[in-house]
Amino acid sequence: MAIDLTSHYVYLDASGAAATMTGGDEFWSQSPVDLENYGRGWLVSEYEFAADWPQWEMHPGADEIVRLMAGAAELHLEWPTGIQVVKMLAGDAYVIPKGAWHTVKVMEPCRMLHITMGAGTQHRLA
Repeated sequence: MAIDLTSHYVYLDASGAAATMTGGDEFWSQSPVDLENYGRGWLVSEYEFAADWPQWEMHPGADEIVRLMAGAAELHLEWPTGIQVVKMLAGDAYVIPKGAWHTVKVMEPCRMLHITMGAGTQHRLA
């Protein structure tokens, strides 16, 4: 069965098993305890963006892989020395190091694939 990663997520647990679940608000409205359990494995998801992210995020437990599937965007990473801007076009990928605050500025509507271990993910307003 084909999976639409814009409406469903694939969760890869430490044993190598994969489970498909409904994504979006249904997934994120789960209790913090349930979400933290999912954070111990890898979550594969895809999102469409027509506007800049309203927040920065940071994953303290592992790197995150992002791949721009369509469109154009700038990935902004915050370092002690300042903001690094990575211009991304369709087909480009980037590994965001664990602990790096990051956000996305949309240059044209885009779709982005995310692979991340979400345990302890933090957010703050952009």
